[in-house]
Amino acid sequence: MLRRLTFGLAAAGLCAPLLLSPGHARAADSVDDMIARYVAARGGAEALNAIKSLSITGTFRPPGFDSDMAYAETIARPGKARINITLQGLTIVQSYDGVAGWQVQPFGGRKDPETLSADDVKSLQEEADIEGGLVDYKAKGNTVAYQGLEDVDGAPAHAIRVGLKNGDTQTWYLDPDAWLPVRVTTRTVQRGAESVSETDYGDYEKVSGVWIAFEQESGAKGSSQRQHLAYTKVEVNAAIDPNQFIQPVTKPAASH
Repeated sequence: MLRRLTFGLAAAGLCAPLLLSPGHARAADSVDDMIARYVAARGGAEALNAIKSLSITGTFRPPGFDSDMAYAETIARPGKARINITLQGLTIVQSYDGVAGWQVQPFGGRKDPETLSADDVKSLQEEADIEGGLVDYKAKGNTVAYQGLEDVDGAPAHAIRVGLKNGDTQTWYLDPDAWLPVRVTTRTVQRGAESVSETDYGDYEKVSGVWIAFEQESGAKGSSQRQHLAYTKVEVNAAIDPNQFIQPVTKPAASH
């Protein structure tokens, strides 16, 4: 598990300005105060707003695999995301252009792009939100509610529930010392069936003034089957091809 944040809080300069008493928010703190602490812990609103795109490379290991796949992701404002996962020369693609989503699943023998349903595109919509659903939640059409201190792997964390505009519900668990996420659970409904997944975050590193989790473990809540994602490089505002998010037009097969 990635429960503990693996950077030096003293070196990060987070503890003194963010906490009035160790490990606890003030009784009078509102959920907006807590979100403001989260924003400050990430690096501040100015640094977050300065990010127009993220270009990420790393490795991805699905549950049960004994080897890593090559991972690449691009996120760009406003609300676009594309993920490429490559193994043995074949690349899985999932992409969202801000309006619609599509995918390529070559391991199932389908090499042409396929349009994603409204349910299937939800996770990409959430991935495309660079700073996450807590920040500017009202402008994004989200709602928030503080759930109190909850146990996460034997340690307390501030739980904030976020009702997303797309119908999903997230619960963010913020470390009471660092005010950064250690876990996010997501409740979603796809094709009439409800599911709950959880993602644990760790190995935070600072990139262009913003703390980013370079390791993630995720899976269905309560399951021991977990997938692991590790970033090796994160670039901010690198040159990107804006057309990469758009679903390619499939040429009809030639008639004989």
